[in-house]
Amino acid sequence: MFPEEAAYLFGILFMALGVASVSCSNFGYSMIVAPVYLIYTKLGGILSFGTVEYLFQGMLLILMCILIGRFRWQYLLSFVTAVLYGYTFDLALWVMGHIPAGTLSVRILLFLFGTMCISVSVMLFVRTYLAPEVYELFVREFAAIRKKEFGRVKLAYDCISCVFSIVLSTLLFGVGVFGNFTVSAFFDAVLSGYILEGIGIGTVVAALVNGPLITLCGKWFDGHFSLTRNEKIARYLAE
Repeated sequence: MFPEEAAYLFGILFMALGVASVSCSNFGYSMIVAPVYLIYTKLGGILSFGTVEYLFQGMLLILMCILIGRFRWQYLLSFVTAVLYGYTFDLALWVMGHIPAGTLSVRILLFLFGTMCISVSVMLFVRTYLAPEVYELFVREFAAIRKKEFGRVKLAYDCISCVFSIVLSTLLFGVGVFGNFTVSAFFDAVLSGYILEGIGIGTVVAALVNGPLITLCGKWFDGHFSLTRNEKIARYLAE
């Protein structure tokens, strides 16, 4: 038995740890965080990374309501989740900042650990009646309206986010390694850091694998756990 309220809390924790771990791997920010990182960097540290994160999700929530053509008061709870995540993310970044990530092997392990944590987090969020982050809410609502499988919509959303991140990085910070392109410089950038500001090989890999990983994690979870919930709270939030 697994309480949905615990799934919600673990979802916030795993998302913060996962994104912070991927960030510290220096293979490029995930497609979810890359736009936030670019805006945060452009602002010059006026706001914390986590604060920019939940403000960005607030704008995404407005965009979602426009695209799906409806608004429910419960959507505002996703912004509350975004705020909780933002502060947890700042803490996770501080913790991960104390892990030495100077070698390629450690960076790869951080990336793999972070990618798995993010997939588990999303899988948990979509199985609870409590509000997920706006990113997952966007995918869940769109999948429900279009009657599409969540994993497929998530994959499409991640790929669109990846393209958006690349375009935003180019507009704000230039063409990166492509400015004076050589094959050796490109492969050095792939292994050592960013190809574009905030964008690396990890950004592209995460966009391709997160959707399938979420589906696989969900099948495993459903085969081993049965979810329980507080029915009074669930009914109230469903009204």
